[in-house]
Amino acid sequence: MTVRRLDEFGDWTFGQGKANYLIAADEVFQNVVTRVKSFQNDWFLDTTQCINWLDILGNKNNKKIILDEVERVVASTLGVRSIKQLDLIETTNRTATIYLKLDTIYNIQFEQEIGINI
Repeated sequence: MTVRRLDEFGDWTFGQGKANYLIAADEVFQNVVTRVKSFQNDWFLDTTQCINWLDILGNKNNKKIILDEVERVVASTLGVRSIKQLDLIETTNRTATIYLKLDTIYNIQFEQEIGINI
């Protein structure tokens, strides 16, 4: 599978032919970040995909719920071999920062902080 590269604002890129598409590990990395940041019910064909951020981030004592949901979504992403480390760095009323380290099927490790804002 090949996906279109996203710019810094999360929009598709155009105008550079094949350079606008990602392959291999870069594709896995972008898919993981996109799926973690996506809201449940956004895709009408599968309303169970992604994370119910609207309900989760509004609750107290939500650390375990956030980590469980992120783990579920990341582990089910095509190309992810294993999750090496998953931590919730910070959470406030409507934001969260997640640290994620994983291995891909391409034997390349991915490590990033992912910010969630609603």
